[in-house]
Amino acid sequence: MSYWKCVILVLAGAVSYGILSIIMKAAFHAGFSPYEMSSSQLIFGGLIMIAVAFFLSRERFRWRYVFILLPVSVMMAATSFLYHQSVSQVSASLAIVLLFQFTWIGVMIEAIADRKWPTREKWLSLVLLGIGTVLASGLGIDSLKSVSLYGLVTGLLSGATFAMVIFFSGRLVPDMNPYLRSAISISLAAILLSLVYPPAFLINGRLLDGLLPYALLVACFGSVIPILCLAIGVPRLGNGVATILSAIELPTVVLLSSFVLHEQVSGLRWAGVTLIMLAIIVPQIRLKQARSTTAILSEKSM
Repeated sequence: MSYWKCVILVLAGAVSYGILSIIMKAAFHAGFSPYEMSSSQLIFGGLIMIAVAFFLSRERFRWRYVFILLPVSVMMAATSFLYHQSVSQVSASLAIVLLFQFTWIGVMIEAIADRKWPTREKWLSLVLLGIGTVLASGLGIDSLKSVSLYGLVTGLLSGATFAMVIFFSGRLVPDMNPYLRSAISISLAAILLSLVYPPAFLINGRLLDGLLPYALLVACFGSVIPILCLAIGVPRLGNGVATILSAIELPTVVLLSSFVLHEQVSGLRWAGVTLIMLAIIVPQIRLKQARSTTAILSEKSM
């Protein structure tokens, strides 16, 4: 698969996370709890991917894959748990900003793992992402007063664990069939999260009382699409580039809030969206120039 197709896949996965937030908001308005939505997201996501892998994966399931992919699933379940803990203690805007610290954390993890300092383009992207994230979130000074320390810590940890999800997606058995890989990681994450949030909705009637449609939607946009896209794209792009591309999630939330929910979006938030988009574009321009130079040198050497 070509580089740019992988870029589109990772962007699509990140955009689906943005769509997820709108679905979650509707589900909360309908009376369903964050715990129910988080558990159903992974449980039904795992079931859907098992069905997809059964029909589309030519690679056979092996028990050793469960142990190899365990770090991805642990980080996936931890992200869901920590993010919902953060949302329960601080405002949604602040929780999103804390989660979005995965951008610089992901780049730092890659730098440590590869023992290679980030390029100037990545540093510029991180600075633009930092400023853009704060502006796009709509946070003000008043919203930072009397903030829960527990909410801050769990929010930052959710960003760190999500960065690890992206990191492991690009490092652990990168040549494994993406359908089988996604089915194993999501299903295992669902089992791990169920140990913390027992899925009582499966037997108490909540599922047939309106939860099922929301469960299927959050499973598709919160697990199936993004995890499958990461499984295909990250091994080919590298963790640093994939992490920066994933930042398109927040602009997606702002755009959908404006055009779908018809919420008032200030000029500062639009400025933040613009900065995030620039942060995503900068490394791609550099990579395109590098690829063009390599192609010219190859032609001259022939």
